[in-house]
Amino acid sequence: MVTWRPCLGEALQWCITTALSDGQVLELAEIVEKSRRIGEYFRGSDAARKQLEKAQYDLGLPQKKLRLDCTDRWNSMVNSRTTV
Repeated sequence: MVTWRPCLGEALQWCITTALSDGQVLELAEIVEKSRRIGEYFRGSDAARKQLEKAQYDLGLPQKKLRLDCTDRWNSMVNSRTTV
């Protein structure tokens, strides 16, 4: 009989999500929440997004779109934090 084992990525995401929601890593939880609010602000406001694009262009930075994380996708937290 084969025993079911979760995907390593899913297990890791579960551990991280549990630690953040329980307040075990308070500083990281605050950073995640602040970056989530920043992403939501720029995604929700067309004028703010255009200002961000202009600032990126003026500074010679690559024009990246901000990604929001999704609790159903185990790697979305990492992907969204790399664009903030």
